[in-house]
Amino acid sequence: MRYRGPAAAGAFLTVLLAAVSTPAGATVHNIPRSFDVSALQLPQTAPRGPRETGCLAHAIYHEARGEPLMGRIAVAQVIVNRVKSAAFPDTICKVVYQNARWRNRCQFSFACDGISDRPRERAAWLAARRLAHEIMDAQDGAVAPRISQIGLLAPALRSATHYHADYVMPRWGRVKQRVGLIGRHIFYTSPRVTRSM
Repeated sequence: MRYRGPAAAGAFLTVLLAAVSTPAGATVHNIPRSFDVSALQLPQTAPRGPRETGCLAHAIYHEARGEPLMGRIAVAQVIVNRVKSAAFPDTICKVVYQNARWRNRCQFSFACDGISDRPRERAAWLAARRLAHEIMDAQDGAVAPRISQIGLLAPALRSATHYHADYVMPRWGRVKQRVGLIGRHIFYTSPRVTRSM
């Protein structure tokens, strides 16, 4: 699906403004060229509802609250892609909290670092909740997202299954295919994971 006419100009301007308003020191690469919300579609069998939306909001908040909007969307894309893959659990909450009982050995560090998950930054929490709600509301395809950037993730990043901050280098980063950089996060895809999506 592609925007045409005035909508395309509006979407482009929104992305341009997002890139211009990026925090100092952050980088935005892979600026998208086409609108496609389908990559963020969960499998039909994946549950929806307040609990799943809440888990997505917590992940966006804790993992990417200091990132530009496209970076927060890319983190949500990784979570959705994992739900789609047979290599990971089949719900948002199970993906986000996978191995949460193993101190500092889970998939998303906030889930097992021993620190309270209670959001403390009100504006960032409200933004994370709004983004999570927009993504979940657009699942049936009948509701167009009000946050236009949701469908503007670059094609390479639509396949992202892993990411890490640019100041660390996990061992797995050497064996996965790098697909982009947004803000302080480097995104990767794993052929093994994408084959099972």
